[in-house]
Amino acid sequence: MVFELKLAWKYFRARRKSLARFTTIAAISGIAAGVASLIIAQALALGFEDEMRDKILANTAHISISMHAGGEVFNWQALNTQLSEFQEISKISPVIVENAVISGTETVNYALVRTERFENNTEAKTASRDHAEITIGAELAEKSGLKIGDEAELTISESGKPVVIRVSVKDLVRSGLFEFDSTRVNISEADFVRLSGKPRFAPTILEVSVKDIYAAEKTADSIRNAIGERYRVLDWRQANEPLFAALSLERKVAFAIISLIIFVAALNITTTLALLVNERRLDIAVMRSCGAGTKSLLLMFFAEGALLGVSGIAIGVLTGISVSALGNSYKVINLPKSVYSLSHIPFHVNLTSVFYVVSFAFLLCLAATIFPAFKAARVKPMENLRTK
Repeated sequence: MVFELKLAWKYFRARRKSLARFTTIAAISGIAAGVASLIIAQALALGFEDEMRDKILANTAHISISMHAGGEVFNWQALNTQLSEFQEISKISPVIVENAVISGTETVNYALVRTERFENNTEAKTASRDHAEITIGAELAEKSGLKIGDEAELTISESGKPVVIRVSVKDLVRSGLFEFDSTRVNISEADFVRLSGKPRFAPTILEVSVKDIYAAEKTADSIRNAIGERYRVLDWRQANEPLFAALSLERKVAFAIISLIIFVAALNITTTLALLVNERRLDIAVMRSCGAGTKSLLLMFFAEGALLGVSGIAIGVLTGISVSALGNSYKVINLPKSVYSLSHIPFHVNLTSVFYVVSFAFLLCLAATIFPAFKAARVKPMENLRTK
């Protein structure tokens, strides 16, 4: 095996005729471009998926429990006590979420009013006031022309009748997700119950936080079995299933399409080695006359094809990782927030993905050497020695 590798390395470094040199450069460049493109595409897709997941989990419940028909969660206090017995659950938050309209200084916009109940409620001190303080999403504030300290009106529906709540902006919040920042309004429990005319706090959702977010689906199944079919139980994956399914499909399609670049480059390896077989017919004939067997010739050309592939793969990996690092440093991927939810997408290079890309490219390169290697092994020494 050492003999074949030495010859392969010698021929790999040897100066070649113009056409063989061109196909060699084309093969290495093509493989490098394909591998780099795949690494960058996978890093970008993974970065988008991770960023979306992190921001979604930071602003929504791991598991949400509501009624199938909507409205107040039936017997929520007893349900809260029952859920507290689950070891996997770290927190339970009774929440009211209401559709509303906010009238700012410039425009009227749709909003989602969110009221969360805390065990130690410190907001009762505002009970004597005729209006409430709110925190509002930064994008919604900008659309409505509101700043900290400005007053506005929230219009909600209570028993089919519109109820207007006077509010003042206490603070602006920015989650990084356009859907939340362009609709979210947070108001305290005491203010909302008092000013909306509701007789009591009646949550429409129980938001459940779990200790292991990746076990949320299993925990949701356990909760569903425990509380019955009356309630609708959704974990964070189910709630965002279309989004994550689309992102997964995007990664697979990108892998399939960009793989064609590597496939075409691998064909260049076949062309290069086929040309080299023709160049070295005399060398091959001499080696066969000196006792080199079919196995040795096959190994030699397999090794040379592997060297071509490894060269391209190495350049591609370095290029892909470098471009991803530069992309993160300069934040080159900026998107319109109203379309893509995120203003910036990072590159997340995953070593497992890189390993799959490298393995796939290397196998294609080896496959490309099969035909020229067997062609070299079938060279007849006496015929080629007579013609030289």
